[in-house]
Amino acid sequence: MKLYGDLISYAGQYINEVQGNARQLANLDCLSSFSQIAKTNNYIKPLVNDSTNLIVKNGRHPVIEHQLPPGESFIPNDIYLNNDSQQILIITGPNMSGKSALLRQVALICLMAQIGSYVPASSAEIGIVDKVFTRVGASDNLSRGESTFMVEMTETASILNNLSNRSLVLMDEIGRGTATYDGVSIAWSIVEYLQNHPKYRVKTLFATHYHELNQLADDHPGIKNYNVSVKEIGNKILFLRKLEEGGSEHSFGIHVAQMAGMPNQIVIRSNEILKHLEKEKLKEETKKSLDSVPKQNYQLSLFEADPKFEEIKELLDNIDINTVSPVEALLKLNEIKNVLKGNKE
Repeated sequence: MKLYGDLISYAGQYINEVQGNARQLANLDCLSSFSQIAKTNNYIKPLVNDSTNLIVKNGRHPVIEHQLPPGESFIPNDIYLNNDSQQILIITGPNMSGKSALLRQVALICLMAQIGSYVPASSAEIGIVDKVFTRVGASDNLSRGESTFMVEMTETASILNNLSNRSLVLMDEIGRGTATYDGVSIAWSIVEYLQNHPKYRVKTLFATHYHELNQLADDHPGIKNYNVSVKEIGNKILFLRKLEEGGSEHSFGIHVAQMAGMPNQIVIRSNEILKHLEKEKLKEETKKSLDSVPKQNYQLSLFEADPKFEEIKELLDNIDINTVSPVEALLKLNEIKNVLKGNKE
């Protein structure tokens, strides 16, 4: 026992040196791993700078490209984002086309670049990103009594309340957990909010099935439409996995259901109903109604953000600045202060 105590005491004299060597070995191990992976997988050195650009040429997903079936090659894609002319990309396309994978791919490339690793692309310019926000996938929280949609809204609210000018926001299928019109309205408002944020210009990739959102690009120069392309061959579709400029008008949901093994009777009936709905021009009516959506008045947003501000606006409107005395002005200011504190009697 004494021998063990003496050994511990002796080793304790060199604990700082041992820990320092361990840290250096850990750094060396990490860097050598970066080097080996970069050489094996043909990664390139990214340009990381203080700009607000995010430019990736022929980007690839570092995990998915190694999980493809033999003989199938990964389809690379380009991404260009900045805080001005191309701040938000609205990405449409059918399920299984690769929208979610593209969002994850961009996030991984940014993270890899900023930890000192080479990245899977032919070239990359990464303006420093301080926060990466993602709302991808669907889950519920039954233990807390929260539905899938509630979890989605809670996470989205957390993102919108913690933005910065160097944030990267990745949102996938926002609003899908509720009724169609509710979902479109929420998704539409979120994109407008990100585009017109009073303080921050947030780079955003927004994947959606709501093709109505493509109309936002007509009113906001910083929003661009892209789609993950597919090719329709008879009654089947071929996923091309390539990101192309322009919005998509079709979801190909029935085709995907057929590929998943849905009973043929359901597929046939689904096509009958779809043709009927298209004949009734419901989609065209929806598009016309969205064209008439009132444009948001951001000058009045101060008084629309909170019910208290509406009350303050009314108080201000009732003041005649040409006749009010200094004492009356101070009393009115105190009244407004009490309204803001929420303790007005």
